[in-house]
Amino acid sequence: MQRRQFIVQGSASLSMLAVPALSQAQVRPTEGRQYLKLSTPLPGAAADGEVLEFFSYTCPHCHAFEPSLHQWLARKPAKVQFRRVPMVINPIARVTQKVYYALEAMGQLEALHSSVFKAVQADLTKFQTLDSAQAELVKLGVDGARFKQTAESFGVQSKCQQATSLGQAVTSHGVPTVVVNGRWVTSPSIAQGYPEALAAIDHLLTLPRA
Repeated sequence: MQRRQFIVQGSASLSMLAVPALSQAQVRPTEGRQYLKLSTPLPGAAADGEVLEFFSYTCPHCHAFEPSLHQWLARKPAKVQFRRVPMVINPIARVTQKVYYALEAMGQLEALHSSVFKAVQADLTKFQTLDSAQAELVKLGVDGARFKQTAESFGVQSKCQQATSLGQAVTSHGVPTVVVNGRWVTSPSIAQGYPEALAAIDHLLTLPRA
């Protein structure tokens, strides 16, 4: 049985995102244009607001979106929870998903997230296996033996399964995709630009939860 994988859509339009139209960024986000409503809400959204980014270290569009998202994180409402959900979009992403959750379990994710992103994008072949990924992470100062043990642990395996299950509801939108309060979905591809996607996130956080 072939596993369902994320398919990055709108790659042609994404190539133009580096120069978004200011007129588009100033338009009030509207459903069906800058964002969509999920047919089935995701479970467990935080009471004070939650933003989930479905991404992959192997996705160049996710990497390109990262600086804009980082700027938004610096100004997001304090009560709003933000969480990344690494997806399996290709065989290498199955390894980098484990890398993400292993570093999270080790308490090193925030410090190394950007460096890992850059390393994966620089050479995907160095993350084809857990052993090769381990070698690259050691270069970033990670304890290799501890990483390997953590990446192969039941806890990380469970996190990977949960992420894949959660992502099934937004599979058709590809990555990067952002889900707000478990009900609304937007992305640079849907909104047609990075600032447009961030404006959509801000707007969606103001909508009624019911």
